[in-house]
Amino acid sequence: MTLKSKMHKKSAFTGRSIRGSDIGASSEDVEVPVRNVHDVGIPSVHILSKNDIENELSQIEKKFGMTSEQFYKAWREGRVHGHEAVKLGSYFEFYKDEYE
Repeated sequence: MTLKSKMHKKSAFTGRSIRGSDIGASSEDVEVPVRNVHDVGIPSVHILSKNDIENELSQIEKKFGMTSEQFYKAWREGRVHGHEAVKLGSYFEFYKDEYE
C-alpha cells in the first residue's frame, strides 16, 4: 500500500492545488531541495562583540559632537535623526542592558 503525497503544487491548467501523487510525480520531483546558505553565496554574519560595540559607540563623539549619554537622550527625544542615529542609539541601549 502506498501513501499519497501530501506535497501540494499548483496546476497550470486548472489553477487549483493538486497533490504530486495525483499527477504521477514522485515526491523528489515535487519537493524543493534545501541548500546550505553558504552554498547559495550568502556571506556569513559577523556577531558584534563588546569591543565592536564600544568601537561603534566611540564614533558618537566624532559624528555628533556629544557624549554617548547626551546622544542617547537627544535620540530618545527625537532631536537626532537618521539611519546612523538609530543604529548607534540601538547599540547604546543594548550595551547598557548587557554590559552595565
